[in-house]
Amino acid sequence: MNAATYAGDNAALVIRALLDFRSLWTTHDLVSTTGVPAQDVRRIVDRLEQDDLVERHAPGVVTVPNWLALLRRWNQDSPFTRTTHLTYWRTKPGTSPLLDRIPTTQIRHALTGTTAAQHWTPETPTGRTVIYTPDAQAAATVWELIPSKTKSIVLAEPTLDVVYTRTRKTPTGLRLAAPSQVLSDLLTGATPSRRTADPLTDWMLDHPLEWRY
Repeated sequence: MNAATYAGDNAALVIRALLDFRSLWTTHDLVSTTGVPAQDVRRIVDRLEQDDLVERHAPGVVTVPNWLALLRRWNQDSPFTRTTHLTYWRTKPGTSPLLDRIPTTQIRHALTGTTAAQHWTPETPTGRTVIYTPDAQAAATVWELIPSKTKSIVLAEPTLDVVYTRTRKTPTGLRLAAPSQVLSDLLTGATPSRRTADPLTDWMLDHPLEWRY
């Protein structure tokens, strides 16, 4: 692997699977879950083992001893600020709340940042609304947004499709990025202050059975 050891779609898919599930993993299981070719899975897992981020329990069987250490190492190579194209918007005067409108449309999306974190940890400080979507201009048109310099609404076009993997659906139909993705984003630029990630980090450490499958 190159200097950015854990950058790119394949590494992201494997690492997100390792983060999102409590499991003893075989190569076959990771291939089935992620769709990543077996040779790439083996190469990624071997490097993770070299970095003490997975433990081998038998030939071809690994587990994650510390999910937060794995997430932080992944963050170094795939931070939010380097894997998204950001544009800034605001709602048109008189329109209904954006998060109520989004589920009524067919636009692919995943809410992240502090607004998503508040779903699990209401004490998370309020910040800008950050939404993954593949085509910001198309989403802005349908969601009735107009360009703005205030950055109160951020549409993030991701370079990695993994951000849409294992999203959570709210009762209204709004899609949230998975907790592991939201935490990664909070720690790497989705919010001006990394301290806004503290409540979600603590909750995830204390309640692994509520977010890891």
